Amino acid sequence: MMEMTKTNSSKIITRIKRKYTKEQKGDKYLYTGLLLNLLLLGERLLIKLIPSSFSVSVYISSLYYSMIIFLLMFFLPSIHPLGKNKIRSHITGLCIAGSFIYLAINYGAGLILKNIASSPYDLSIRGIITNLLTRLPETIALILVTSYSINTVYKKTRYPIFWMVVFVLYLSVLQVNYTKLSIIKSFKDLFIFLAQDILPKISLSVLMTVICLVGGSIPCICYIGIIRIFQFIFPFLPSLPWVAESVIGFAYPVILSMLIWEEYKILSHLIPTAQKENIFSFSAWLIFLVAFSWFVVGVFPIYPSVILTGSMEPVIYPGDVILIKKLTKEEEVYKLKEGDIITFKIEDITITHRIKEIKSDEAGNLSFVTKGDNNDTEDSWIVLPNDLRGTVRNVVPKVGLPVLLIHSVNNIPEGVIGY
Repeated sequence: MMEMTKTNSSKIITRIKRKYTKEQKGDKYLYTGLLLNLLLLGERLLIKLIPSSFSVSVYISSLYYSMIIFLLMFFLPSIHPLGKNKIRSHITGLCIAGSFIYLAINYGAGLILKNIASSPYDLSIRGIITNLLTRLPETIALILVTSYSINTVYKKTRYPIFWMVVFVLYLSVLQVNYTKLSIIKSFKDLFIFLAQDILPKISLSVLMTVICLVGGSIPCICYIGIIRIFQFIFPFLPSLPWVAESVIGFAYPVILSMLIWEEYKILSHLIPTAQKENIFSFSAWLIFLVAFSWFVVGVFPIYPSVILTGSMEPVIYPGDVILIKKLTKEEEVYKLKEGDIITFKIEDITITHRIKEIKSDEAGNLSFVTKGDNNDTEDSWIVLPNDLRGTVRNVVPKVGLPVLLIHSVNNIPEGVIGY
């Protein structure tokens, strides 16, 4: 009996020691992750404290991030992602393909909308090498720290999901370009900043978190590195409207995150779903994303616009979305008749009013007199064929109320203005 009691006591003591040792190891990883993130934040403070020119500070920053990379690779304890080697290779392939698809979507939209601009980067051999050597270390260091931190909190903390959400928000804060805050003058500017910068950064942080959790740092470096390198070496870059940029920047990383997570579960035999079905689902979401973003920015023959004033009441109210059919052929202009509702541009203002009268000179050139249904008098301008943007084909009530709220603090000129 005494021997059994001693044996049980010995087992309990052994379990306690193992648990204590495991907790000590977990604390070691957590403290290391905290140190690495403090080093990331320390770079911003270091650059501010060192009085130097921009070029010198860029090189100092590059050396600083290279030091973090060196520490992670050779000195600090490693922590592995959830996926095994075979899964990591598959995730890497998905990330490489995903980066080229992302570039294709952006360049495709830019070419169709004719919004391609010259690259702001130095494209000489020396300039390209300098950009790569000074910019890529920051990207690689951020990804390595992300991979280390996210796998640590997932494996070593009691509430991993909560801490992962906190880290995603922290990662988003790190990547935002705060210099744009200085140009915010209105609620509209703030909304555009949130849609164009904040939401895409949160979405990208989610993608980085998922990739690093299941595949580690290599696939994440491949995805972001290919996109960054392309920006540094290609002479022309897409300059999309903020609506398209925000839609693509937010939706694409979310869809790719879903695909990568599902692929991990399939390859880890966590779900019995066929891989082909998952690829089809991803393709369907991708096609929908591209189609929706292109529809919003006016790639297709019919595009949406939000009404901001009440000059066309009771037919169209502020906050309604109108669907406009483009006038691309001359014969379509000649088919217009009195009573049609048209969208046209006078100077920098886009207006939607009804045709009150159609005039024609001796040469057969048309001009249009317009009037808002809710206005007492005809418009003071004459609309020419080159001013026309399209005809209103349908009205969707109240869908554009959020956009109306954005513009409610601004002085809107008389007339129905579509955005």
